[in-house]
Amino acid sequence: MKPTTPTAPPQSKTFLYVLLGFFAFFIFSFIFVVIFIEHMVGKSSGSSFLASSDEITLIDISGPIYQSDDIVRRIKKFKKSSRKALILRLNSPGGAVAPSQEIYSEILSARESKKIVVASMSSMAASGAYYIAAACDQIVADPGTLTASIGVIAEFPDASGLLKKVGVNFQTIKSGKFKDTGSFNRPMNPQEREYLQETIMDVFQQFLGSVLDGRKAAFQGRLAEILKKKKELVTDQEIRNFVTPYADGRVLTGKKAFELGFVDQLGNYEVAVKLTAQLAGIKGDPVVKTDQAVKLDQILNGILPFSFLARANNGFQLEYRAF
Repeated sequence: MKPTTPTAPPQSKTFLYVLLGFFAFFIFSFIFVVIFIEHMVGKSSGSSFLASSDEITLIDISGPIYQSDDIVRRIKKFKKSSRKALILRLNSPGGAVAPSQEIYSEILSARESKKIVVASMSSMAASGAYYIAAACDQIVADPGTLTASIGVIAEFPDASGLLKKVGVNFQTIKSGKFKDTGSFNRPMNPQEREYLQETIMDVFQQFLGSVLDGRKAAFQGRLAEILKKKKELVTDQEIRNFVTPYADGRVLTGKKAFELGFVDQLGNYEVAVKLTAQLAGIKGDPVVKTDQAVKLDQILNGILPFSFLARANNGFQLEYRAF
């Protein structure tokens, strides 16, 4: 008896096997791409179709604040998502004025969209970082956190003594007497110092005003306890008189800031997560999804030292920063 030779499957079956293999490959590839994109742009961040309304978005703001584009973009993305709550994890000595103000404004916009925003302070959340926190619904700080430092600073190097020793002179042609204010090749004169002081105080009043607006309810509550009067009877002027002595650039520990009403609660990051879930009405253990920076300059900004080199490409600027 001759051995039987196995017959090839019909052409229709071969086509079916190829089709099933292609379909499986497509599904696995799609899942991989989705996971990769989610990881790169923020691990299931705000605009993702995988996001749940009961998830909390986490945005980390670390290092000096010299740019706001990426942070603002991520807050906008959260605002458009189905998620109810955002935690801003702050570990920053502050930075430039305009970026701090832009982030502050975007937080207020998110809150106007009925979103919950909570600031969680790490080792330091001072000056511009506190400016940002003041826009949030609640602020949580560790007892040893360094915060506040409400103030404005601008620095101008004076190398005129060194230049004189080496025999270097500058010839300056300018359209107005203040055009080369802050030049490093000569000392600043009294008129220039007065002009810059006025500018600094203008920006300082903007800072103080934003803090008073953002933290009004908290300061009212604390003053009501101190003055032993109803919260609604505490006036704006009383709040300003209470806060202004601490708005001289000094840093406060988290413990002292809590006692004065600059922060709402003492606790670590986990306390901030629980508070955020409570404010947003999220039941059970909340899931926190990190929305990470995707721009290279934003990533590098978080690791550069807080020094002249970190801001050299920006030239002269006013800053909300500690130390």
